[in-house]
Amino acid sequence: MSDATSRLDVLLVEDNPGDAKLVDHHLDRAGATHVVDDVSLTKLESLGAIKDVETEGYDALLLDLGLPESTGLETLDRATDMVSELPIIVLTGMQDRRKSMEAIERGAQDYLPKSGLDGDRLVRALRYAVVRSRQQRTLQRRRDQMEFFNSILQHDMLNGMNVIRARGELLADTLDGDDREYAETIVDWSDDIIDLTEKVRSVLKTLSEDGMSEMQQRDLGVVLDAAADRARSKSPAATVNNHVTDIEVAAGKLLEDVFGNLLLNAVEHGGEDVTIDVTATVGDVFVTVVIADDGPGIPPARRRQVFDRGQKGSGSSGTGFGLYFVDSMVESYGGNIWIEESDDGGAAFHVELPRTE
Repeated sequence: MSDATSRLDVLLVEDNPGDAKLVDHHLDRAGATHVVDDVSLTKLESLGAIKDVETEGYDALLLDLGLPESTGLETLDRATDMVSELPIIVLTGMQDRRKSMEAIERGAQDYLPKSGLDGDRLVRALRYAVVRSRQQRTLQRRRDQMEFFNSILQHDMLNGMNVIRARGELLADTLDGDDREYAETIVDWSDDIIDLTEKVRSVLKTLSEDGMSEMQQRDLGVVLDAAADRARSKSPAATVNNHVTDIEVAAGKLLEDVFGNLLLNAVEHGGEDVTIDVTATVGDVFVTVVIADDGPGIPPARRRQVFDRGQKGSGSSGTGFGLYFVDSMVESYGGNIWIEESDDGGAAFHVELPRTE
């Protein structure tokens, strides 16, 4: 396959000799050479002729929808089945916006009316179609890789850790003294690793699938109450005030973990007797939750960095995964998260989520 930035090898399926000649003329225009250095065109008069061509050697397919074997979008469907890896640009004699959108939805990279077509527009469409197609294939490979790693976490890591945890629990029930304490430590660490593995799997799933597919209506007050209870259990001296009730947002099933991580982070970094206030404002499109504490705060230069993968505070014993997980999940819900200074000089995490009617 040629380099899309310097040369394009194009397959044209067009049964009208005049239209085929016009396409060839457009591609020969000197004005198009600033987009690519050279375009090579191979002409076919029917879909059946594609079977006799080594399509792996081409970068794109220009397809007329009116052919002897079929007409309309059926032609596109048949061509897609025959050259699934080749980006297709539809050429048509009609200007039909509805049909053009349907063609894109059914796999075409572009939809170009023959009237008004020129060399510059055609070559640009070809180049961009090739680039987009390669990007889509790269993304699909990455999705496949993430799904593979996700399956390893599920079938090997999680299953193994659950066995270890069960054995540790059994030992803790039958042992005494230091031995019992050692067994309980095994159970505690198993719980931590299982929880972390589940979160990693959730992020992998979000990145490899449509992150909005599991969106549902969530009661924000209930979610925040549960997260506040988790934070209080971590540090009994901490004060967590949740002022949010009767607000619905659109989010996934891991919203509890999102706010649980944020409140646990506030407890861990705010000091033993930290006070945390949770409030929310409802806008036309979004609900903004603010988690504000009276701890030492976060310097402005670090407020975006704390969400990066592997970032953690100097006194933290964690993996640096928590806030990266939070940021990834909020983004997958179509929301946003940022940090400001609280009224008490601490940190104020702002979480913006889509509201529901």
